[in-house]
Amino acid sequence: MKRLIVVVPFLLCCLLLGQQQAWATEGGASYYLPGAPVTFATAMAPPPGFMGLNQMVFMNLRGNKAVLGGRVSFDLKAQPFFDYVGGLYTLDKAANARTTWQLGAFVPVGHAYVKSSLSSGVGSASRSDASTDIGDALLMAAMYWKNGDWNYKLVESIYVPTGGYKLNYPANVGRNYWGFDTTLVMTWLNMKTGTEVSIAPGFLINTTNSATDYKSGTEFHIDLAVNRHYFAKHYAVGIHAYYYRQISGDSGSGARLGSFNGEALGVGPAFLWTPPAGKGRCSIIAKWMFDVSHTNRLHGDYGQLIISYKF
Repeated sequence: MKRLIVVVPFLLCCLLLGQQQAWATEGGASYYLPGAPVTFATAMAPPPGFMGLNQMVFMNLRGNKAVLGGRVSFDLKAQPFFDYVGGLYTLDKAANARTTWQLGAFVPVGHAYVKSSLSSGVGSASRSDASTDIGDALLMAAMYWKNGDWNYKLVESIYVPTGGYKLNYPANVGRNYWGFDTTLVMTWLNMKTGTEVSIAPGFLINTTNSATDYKSGTEFHIDLAVNRHYFAKHYAVGIHAYYYRQISGDSGSGARLGSFNGEALGVGPAFLWTPPAGKGRCSIIAKWMFDVSHTNRLHGDYGQLIISYKF
């Protein structure tokens, strides 16, 4: 197990250094949120029943250039905020079944502030824009299973373009296209020592933004978590990391920056607290990720606060 803790981050770094070319998505960002696929004991199946969840996401980003709302913008500063409200329902496992199924749905309310320079045929000018609206909904289906000390979770996330979107405006809460993210989460947890390692590779496929004729290419992402659980004290701490790279090019007339290379690597701390909560179970997770390496992609800080209650 000690070798695994050393080898997995090493392989992640080799993957980063070995890539020579990547591509950027529309807006220099995507549906993928750095660090989100793993938290604590992510691949361990929860008990049957309903879990209410509220996830708040704070971002402070910047970038040299990107296509926003159909226009090329430069010297970008963006501060998006999303509050996802929804729930997960875990089905009862059938007799002799080896898998557990879970369904979920979330609807966010979002606010976005963007300051940038806009280029055109007659020159450029600075502008700022802000928007508050309903964001893109998220539907999820997951399958859990176990093999020895390892736990597995295969999850399909569907991003539905229900969010507010205006052409020629840089601050849009919605992305105006569908996204399909398939992620496999693998968790090893030693119940005696409280040591956990989770790793989650995934692929995100995007459809075309009909307003801009911009089709973002397929994205690869991998998240890693090394956690230490203190069961008697109801909390856990961890160091989480992620690597992102788009593996196919953008297309369509809206891809005005052509072969716009981009990738990112980030790391940050995470904290879990499970306070007593009557007959149910409450979990509070705080997480902060920051980019340590980036190329032609919006980069900065990503904060998450997740509050859930298992009835």
